[in-house]
Amino acid sequence: MPAIVTTIAHPYWGALGALAATTRADMKISQAKIAIQLGLTVRDYAALESGFIPAEVADALGRTKFSTFDKVFGWDEGTASKTIEGALRTIINPVPVLALGDRSTYPSAAWSRLGKAVQQARMALNISKPTLAYAMQSSSKTIMRLEEGRIYGDPRTAPPGDYNSEKYLLKRLPLLEMALEWEAGQATQVLEGSIATSAA
Repeated sequence: MPAIVTTIAHPYWGALGALAATTRADMKISQAKIAIQLGLTVRDYAALESGFIPAEVADALGRTKFSTFDKVFGWDEGTASKTIEGALRTIINPVPVLALGDRSTYPSAAWSRLGKAVQQARMALNISKPTLAYAMQSSSKTIMRLEEGRIYGDPRTAPPGDYNSEKYLLKRLPLLEMALEWEAGQATQVLEGSIATSAA
């Protein structure tokens, strides 16, 4: 593998970001100081640690030599490169999502079930996506992803640029229920499968 990689994008940087975050915490140094030493912006470095890597951030990371990561973090030579190679092998030979440390509270099937229920209820009440988004203090894009069941507990399990946070949605379920004229707790019941989609 060459010293500089320009094509590595999310989720391949996740493992390196996690290692960097742990090492930085041990070093008791700020993200800003590490970013300067790596030649990155604070935004780009923060994205690396978060595991959510937009295309433009991936390009910036790809221009940084692996040896620079090793030097800045005091790692053994080749550590950054080996970490990326390990992530690549994981993608080529995937293991179950839960084994990767997925932090989802509900499986994708549960979110798909809730998404269908939300769409049915919204259309029955003749509520537009922007209106529902306003009621939930969110965005139309969030409503679209919710109705399509594209909700993830961990950015590493989401397609690139398609991260819609489960934690974010769970906090807004009471607002969703009020907007759709549901009973309190009904959204959670749909997620848990105790209410059929057609009954929501």
